Amino acid sequence: MGDLCGKTALVTGSSRGIGRGIAERLARDGALVAVHCGSNEAAAEETVAAIAASGGRAFVVSAELGVPDDVDTLVGGLETGLGLHGESMVDILVHNAGLNLMGRPIEVLTPDEFDRMVAVNVKAPLFLTQRLLPRLRDGGRIINISSVSTRVASAHGIGYPLTKGALEVFSHTLAKHLGPRGIT
Repeated sequence: MGDLCGKTALVTGSSRGIGRGIAERLARDGALVAVHCGSNEAAAEETVAAIAASGGRAFVVSAELGVPDDVDTLVGGLETGLGLHGESMVDILVHNAGLNLMGRPIEVLTPDEFDRMVAVNVKAPLFLTQRLLPRLRDGGRIINISSVSTRVASAHGIGYPLTKGALEVFSHTLAKHLGPRGIT
C-alpha cells in the first residue's frame, strides 16, 4: 500500500475478520484508523489495542448499520474521534460491513430479511459515502468489499449476492462520478 502517514481511514465492520485485517494493515502503513463496529465494542477495542501495540493509531466508532439514524450516529462518532486526533478529513473509506443471511433461498427469504440486507449492504454504504463526500480529500479512496457470490452462483441464498451486486454497480458509478476529484 505504501506510506499512509498523515492519512485517515474509516473501515466499517473492522472489529474482526477481514475488516480487522484491513484496519491493522492501514494502521501499520501509517494511517489513523477509525475502527467501526456495529455492536461488539469489546472486539473493536481489542482491534484498537492491537493496532496501538504495533505502534499504530486508531479509535473506535460504534454504530449499528441498517437502523434509523445509523449514518448520523456513525458520522458523529467519526467526527469526535477525528477531532481528538486533530483531524477533520478522511482519505480512505472502506465499506466492509455486511450482512449475509445464509440459507435463505428465494422460497423462504422474507421481505424483512431482504430489507435488512439492503439496509446494511447497500443503503448504509451509499448514504455514508454521501455524508462523507465533503470530508473526503481529493485523491482519496473508497473501497467497497463485495463477494465472489456475485459471480459464482450458490444455492445458499439470494439476498446477499443481490445486495453485493448492487454495491458493485455503486462502485462503478461512483468511480465515474468522483474521477474528476482524483478519488478512486
